Amino acid sequence: MRGDELLKVSPEVPQWQDYRSSMSAMVVFYGSDPISELPIREVPEEFPSAVVQDPHYETGTYGLYACGRSQIRNAFVKSKFRYLVFLTKYAGTKADFRGKYFITGYYLITKTADVKKLHIRYGTDYSCIDEQSCPALRASERRFVAIEDAYAVTDAVMKSWNFNGRVTRQTRVVLDEQKTVEIIDYLKSKPDCTESYTTETNRLQPHVAEETSEEE
Repeated sequence: MRGDELLKVSPEVPQWQDYRSSMSAMVVFYGSDPISELPIREVPEEFPSAVVQDPHYETGTYGLYACGRSQIRNAFVKSKFRYLVFLTKYAGTKADFRGKYFITGYYLITKTADVKKLHIRYGTDYSCIDEQSCPALRASERRFVAIEDAYAVTDAVMKSWNFNGRVTRQTRVVLDEQKTVEIIDYLKSKPDCTESYTTETNRLQPHVAEETSEEE
């Protein structure tokens, strides 16, 4: 099976369930693309690829088109966080920002779905096979901003989060209500570039056939 089969699955296929949450957030890391000025997620040069297709801002989902972080998503759902906040080490074309950490966007999560069977059927990397479930997250609200407007994450900010480790692709940081509101309000005050993220990602993305699978 080709590695792009999972990407052709419609986001309407999973059986989404309403999700109740508390006013808190989890910060997760994603790799940004070195070719783009915008801090879009890393775009693979070809399929199949080990490059994670999250955050999938095109559909407002996380964990639907990528399987590698099921433990993070399980922890998110179990703790009933409301916001998924995206942190990256900027690798793009604007030299003044390169190599520094920024929060570039967020999801407000209102639905979840167990996509374990979907990953096993259509995916090439289904590391969730040994997990009891593999929850995908879906946002009712999402916003991503230009790198100039992103929230700078300095060592002092990390310390205020009580995070003292090394940032990796498995990093997750919990934010209380006060810190969550501060970051969300900051991002809401900046122009929404989500559509531009999608356009730029599609421009760089290897060709994926447009038809989508409508069956589970």
